[in-house]
Amino acid sequence: MKKVVFLVAIFSVTSLFSQNTFQLWNFNAKDGMEGAIAKLADEQWGDAKFKSGGIQIERIGHGDNPWSHRVILFGEVGKIGRVDGDVTDTEWALFQEKFNNLVEEWGTSYAGRFMSIEGGSWVDYPYVQIYDLNLNDPLAFKNAHDKLVKQTSKTRGERPVAFGAYDIGGGKNVTHWVAIGSKDFNDLMAQKAIEETYVKEWAEWSKNNGGATIIANYSLNVLAAFTNN
Repeated sequence: MKKVVFLVAIFSVTSLFSQNTFQLWNFNAKDGMEGAIAKLADEQWGDAKFKSGGIQIERIGHGDNPWSHRVILFGEVGKIGRVDGDVTDTEWALFQEKFNNLVEEWGTSYAGRFMSIEGGSWVDYPYVQIYDLNLNDPLAFKNAHDKLVKQTSKTRGERPVAFGAYDIGGGKNVTHWVAIGSKDFNDLMAQKAIEETYVKEWAEWSKNNGGATIIANYSLNVLAAFTNN
């Protein structure tokens, strides 16, 4: 098993270019250990106080992501991670040792920014599809994306949609990402059928997005989420 001291940078992540940022770590859980991982996470973060944002453990499902799970830490620039003194070095070291014992292998890790977010809470819509993208013109894409999100808001309701950048890592030829939240798999499929009725809006998006290639897409489910709210 490849052991790493993951999340060390939880206490010091910053970005100069956006108000909201994230770090994520992919891993393969040992067989049958998902429940134990969720329980350990609750013990570690169940009553945690975060400077902003929070942390999630997510199960990766359908699609072309080779890892079984990931951890994602998110929050405002300069205010990410737990508040000072909320956990001791000894507690943190013990948690990392326990977590590593449940992991078969640690994988790739990325960091980046949220560039736009619309809709409700990911906790309420925990089944998420991720599109990893290569963009020729990120500003044109953001403008087209934001317009399409507004045009489709009536039928999407409070389901969240986010767009952002990978600033460190992300994969070969991957520069940006889009995330779409749903209640479950059936809800996601139902929303896709509804999206097909927006023929004019999607055509406008395709014409004005500056050039976008989908490099990968996959689904994930929020296994455990911890924030101040």
